[in-house]
Amino acid sequence: MSSTDNQGPIDLLHFVSLEHEQFLISMVNCREELDAHSHLQRLFEAVLTKAEAREDHVVLVQLLAFIHYHFVYSHACMFRCHLSEAFASARSAIDAAFVGAFIIKDRSLQVQYVKRDPPFDNLARHLGNMVRDKKPMPHHLVPVLRDVHGKLSRFASHADIDTFMHRVEIEKHEAKPLIKLQYFQFSRHDTERKIHFVQLLLSFVIVLDVFSDFLVAEQRRVPKQWQDELRALGKALEKGRAELQKHLPADTDP
Repeated sequence: MSSTDNQGPIDLLHFVSLEHEQFLISMVNCREELDAHSHLQRLFEAVLTKAEAREDHVVLVQLLAFIHYHFVYSHACMFRCHLSEAFASARSAIDAAFVGAFIIKDRSLQVQYVKRDPPFDNLARHLGNMVRDKKPMPHHLVPVLRDVHGKLSRFASHADIDTFMHRVEIEKHEAKPLIKLQYFQFSRHDTERKIHFVQLLLSFVIVLDVFSDFLVAEQRRVPKQWQDELRALGKALEKGRAELQKHLPADTDP
């Protein structure tokens, strides 16, 4: 990735041209990451190509389409060096998975979801209350996704200090602080870049797995081998992340 430091604001055309430049650089430098992205893309295609659904499955298919949009959009952001936006997009997909988990467990909840009635008026608070009251989650992967959601929020919250710190660089100039605007976010080294990508992709593997039993056993959209392949990809990503973290500098927060 190349640096795009700016001491002042840039206009729209300059911004878009820099985005395009970063995307092309990513296409050259991130072949392994693109292959992994394409693998999960094919798994999405298997369940969304010419998708037909019963009336009581429509909301779930819509949620899957929404999730796939954020899968593509988040990776486009990542390859354009917009890290906060990539993780914010992944959070939206996780929110959709939470909704899907409840509806898969109880199809009658589609009515509440469409009307934005409880628990969907504030699902994050509802999940927090369930944890507090030690109630069972609608899917065993919901606690995992809640943890991922929290970690991604450090980089994706609208007014979080970590989000701001990615946007500026402060240097000394004649004994005074000089603020440089950062329109693009770059990992400090290649290992950190790979970890960010693996975490992003793994988030979508887990999100899709929330729907996998429904897609295989109930909708029969895909065979069991599809689910096995999805979970094998998840395990490979987890193993890869663990190996990458061993090579992080001691002062780096993964």
